[in-house]
Amino acid sequence: PRQPYPVLVQLAIYGSARKRLTLQEIYAALEERFEWFRDRKNQSQWKNSIRHNLSLNKVFRQVPRPITEPGKGKYWTVDL
Repeated sequence: PRQPYPVLVQLAIYGSARKRLTLQEIYAALEERFEWFRDRKNQSQWKNSIRHNLSLNKVFRQVPRPITEPGKGKYWTVDL
């Protein structure tokens, strides 16, 4: 994709029903929407870049998962 990773991650998060996604859900949303990610599903480079952008870009914020929800990992939201 021609857009930078932060834009693609924001697109994935805003496209979700609850406007928050786990890291695995972000990967899945990008793979579903873009053939480029589907074709590289088993490659770790782009996933490392997504994690890097989430942790360093101040527009993304982690939200703890409620204890009533099963699963692991925190949610990521866009904090504008």
